[in-house]
Amino acid sequence: MRYTDEFSFGKVVRAGTTYPVYLLYGSERYLIEKWAKSLLGKGESSPFNSQRLDGQHPDLGEIWSALEALPLFAQEKVVHLDDFDPSGLSPKDLEDFAAMLADIPPSSRLIVTAKAASFATSAVGKKIIKLVEEHGAAVELSIRGRGDLVKFLQAGAKRLGCDLSGDGARHLVEICPADMQLLENELAKVCAFAGSGEIDREKIDAMVTPKTEASAFELSQLILRGSTKGALELLGRLFYLREEPIAILGALSVSFCDLYRACAAKDAGLAVPAMVKTYGYKSEFRAKKAFQNAGKLSLKAARKAVTMLCECDAAMKSTAGDARIRLEQLTVKLTALCGEGR
Repeated sequence: MRYTDEFSFGKVVRAGTTYPVYLLYGSERYLIEKWAKSLLGKGESSPFNSQRLDGQHPDLGEIWSALEALPLFAQEKVVHLDDFDPSGLSPKDLEDFAAMLADIPPSSRLIVTAKAASFATSAVGKKIIKLVEEHGAAVELSIRGRGDLVKFLQAGAKRLGCDLSGDGARHLVEICPADMQLLENELAKVCAFAGSGEIDREKIDAMVTPKTEASAFELSQLILRGSTKGALELLGRLFYLREEPIAILGALSVSFCDLYRACAAKDAGLAVPAMVKTYGYKSEFRAKKAFQNAGKLSLKAARKAVTMLCECDAAMKSTAGDARIRLEQLTVKLTALCGEGR
């Protein structure tokens, strides 16, 4: 069985359905480790009936010996093949692995965690997923959507004795990478600072270091408003935090490319859903943000801004010079352009 929806898999687990083998993989390492811990259950707390094996250098003989071992004073033995890397397995190894999955003893369970982001797209990874589908549960655990991340943060804040509003949680999701472990760490830092009670945006901004993309979006807003001083001050803060100019430029380019697309879509009489479909956005969030700003700049000015960003990128990568100065000069020019192109 294959599960691509974490919540559907959760219902099956809570219903008491078990499989001889589980494969946990996907882009969200936090969820892989969370579900592995949940599936290990009581076996994890017993050194006699739970065994962890190194998946980076898988030894099929060792795995089979562990599965064959009878549980001690318990009904089952749980074997955890952690951080599985099957890239070194030969075709014969894959045949042996398939035979092993088909013959797991009733008193044993095998839990495989594959934490590499490339696992699901690699040829051998796809074969492993198919094999586990035939004999157990292959579970893809991807990054949760914004709404689920908001609920995750609010529940986490409550456990830590704090109250995080929906707006505060959404702000935290916007300024941090969509990585649940990082979000949990940042939340713990804010809650420790707050002590207890309500967490407002001011406390979040005081303790959380925004991701480059969030800062670049804020930078683009200052540029669009024509605030040269504000934009340069924000650039200064990013440099102080040791953000690379080329990374700032890349994130800023994404914001202005989104804006250019939105201006082009509006000019063609298209709405947000059509823009999402035309340009292949995974969600409407970025497209909606761009549409909100599309009225602040003409299509011609937006095209010019994207050209300036491309020229700066080429100059940074091909010629000598201070990248910081180039980015500051670009910021001043973009601000002036946006002031003229409204």
